[in-house]
Amino acid sequence: MPHGKSYRDPRRINRQARNLARQRVLAQQVPCAICDRPIDDAIAWPDPMSAEVDEIIPVSRGGSATDLRNLEKVHRCCNQLKSDKSLAWARQKAKGAPALKPTAVPFKSSDW
Repeated sequence: MPHGKSYRDPRRINRQARNLARQRVLAQQVPCAICDRPIDDAIAWPDPMSAEVDEIIPVSRGGSATDLRNLEKVHRCCNQLKSDKSLAWARQKAKGAPALKPTAVPFKSSDW
């Protein structure tokens, strides 16, 4: 584990505030913030289509686990796809669009 004995997990420091924020986000009737498909609240965890709360900026990258502006409702499978990557990256992957490398050159063929 990369952290020493003095490390305190930001998700556990204020557990009550985090749980209240999660409840507020899960109560919203909104589509998945990543794939934009509806979320059925009747589907229970650990089903891949169950509802979860995602941190837009992950706690591991300095995001807040209690700030409602940093939390959104997503499918479990979409949250696992996103992991600690950016929301834009996850949306592109969820749409099935291939991610191009910044150095990739588009290939064109000749008509003759």
